[in-house]
Amino acid sequence: MKNSFTHSFKSKLKPFGGRPDLTAMVDVLFLLLIFFMLGSSFVQVSGFKVDLPQVGASTTLGIEKFVITVAQADKKSQIFFNEQEVTWERLKQKLAEVRNNSASGTVVIRADRKTPFGVIARVMALAEKANVTAIVATMPAKEKKEAVFDPNEQ
Repeated sequence: MKNSFTHSFKSKLKPFGGRPDLTAMVDVLFLLLIFFMLGSSFVQVSGFKVDLPQVGASTTLGIEKFVITVAQADKKSQIFFNEQEVTWERLKQKLAEVRNNSASGTVVIRADRKTPFGVIARVMALAEKANVTAIVATMPAKEKKEAVFDPNEQ
């Protein structure tokens, strides 16, 4: 004897044979890509080799891309503003332009580890006179240490 309930109910669902529409998924992926690109803080590193010192603290700031690079070559310091070599006088002009045209008024200083502190101090003093905030770029320490200064490091 067959069960009468099994034959009386038939499904009205039919299998779908086409391809799924991927438009919505592609739109979401592009939106995520744009979100992460705009949300990331990216400072383009110039082609000049600079050996940055390591420190214990590290922060990520959302700042505009004004980079002062100080490279040490044969006991002479070379100064670059956004990858263009500048003189001290031209650097003063560029810092004044940053103050007048920038929303944040911030520059990043990338200095070689071998650069004398006097040169870095002079760049920072020029930034201060121009009323521009200067941030010194460093590499994060390889391991977390409490002390920022290591007296054994040369």
